[in-house]
Amino acid sequence: MTEPAAESAVAPGHLVVRAVLRTDVGLVRSENQDFGAYTTPAEERDSHPGGRLMIVADGMGGHRGGATASRLAAETVKAQYLGSETKDIAAALRDALTRANARIFSEAQANPDLRGMGTTTSALAVRSGEGWFAHVGDSRIYRVRNDEIKQLTEDHSLVASMVREGLITPKEAETHPRRNVLQRSMGVAEDVEIDVQGPFELLENDTFILCSDGLHGLVKDEEMLHVSKFPLQQAANEFVKLTLERGAPDNVTVIVARVVRADQIGEDTLTDEAERALYDDTMKEPSTLRASQ
Repeated sequence: MTEPAAESAVAPGHLVVRAVLRTDVGLVRSENQDFGAYTTPAEERDSHPGGRLMIVADGMGGHRGGATASRLAAETVKAQYLGSETKDIAAALRDALTRANARIFSEAQANPDLRGMGTTTSALAVRSGEGWFAHVGDSRIYRVRNDEIKQLTEDHSLVASMVREGLITPKEAETHPRRNVLQRSMGVAEDVEIDVQGPFELLENDTFILCSDGLHGLVKDEEMLHVSKFPLQQAANEFVKLTLERGAPDNVTVIVARVVRADQIGEDTLTDEAERALYDDTMKEPSTLRASQ
């Protein structure tokens, strides 16, 4: 499934983010337990935190549970963020993931079929030339700037801890038999520790990759760097294509987002009537909109 590129519309010259979401069940699994989402300009317009929010979640816990957990995570984080009463994005993200964790845990306790379900959650918010992220699990957020790729998030997995402690090498971690064991995930307990970082500066042409381990487990960082230079839709499609060519044993979900100037978007690139109307209003009265203020 591919979602069209969406733009966070503000006055010309301001930095905005275009994003493309692509998800695929892969070649082995019978159900897609990943879930991805991002906010639209129409949603962002009335949000107190403002800016663009992007989320990738990778569920686990049985045939039904994984898909339910990832969907609840993404939908709850998005709804709580948009409905937040604060303009403090770090606080809004932390609260959104905290509430999502509580909702998943509550649903699991209420339904025996969903017991033990959980999910990773990686969320990136951008506003006014700055970025923030909140993260639990081993889905990842990368930033590509110029010719360098950097993993912004830290994996909450057993092998990642072993690498940090010097017990195994990063190369050994790639094939370790327990590489999928998580030490931290959403929904498996009443409380969860959430990594929150930001603000950090955004530069024009920065590209962000949010992805489940179905992608980063098969595609190397240097390959991601190369593909990230493609146009957004092509890059997202190429990432999924690479995983399928390599057997795609897991679901794969990726959001590719790029920081551009608002005057680089146009009416022909917007995806629905609401975005077109918002774009038209922005060009006429940019000072009246709060989308990325």
